[in-house]
Amino acid sequence: MSFWLFLFVSVLLIPLTMVFFGKYFSKKAPKEINWVFGYRTMRSTKNEATWKFAHNYFGRLWFINGLWLCALTVVAMVCLFF
Repeated sequence: MSFWLFLFVSVLLIPLTMVFFGKYFSKKAPKEINWVFGYRTMRSTKNEATWKFAHNYFGRLWFINGLWLCALTVVAMVCLFF
């Protein structure tokens, strides 16, 4: 039983991380454009407006996809468990 619980928690790490960062990035982008933390592409780092737009869009996209992946993961693990 503990193996299945460990597997369930470890499989949910990526979708939950997507939900967390999606919510974080949609609410507030990193203050300044950097190459360490954030959604970094050549286009998103052009100026401040594209930086904020990219983080808002990327955040909403990751939040929605993370929720879908959480649901799919739970359904798949329930099917495997029973």
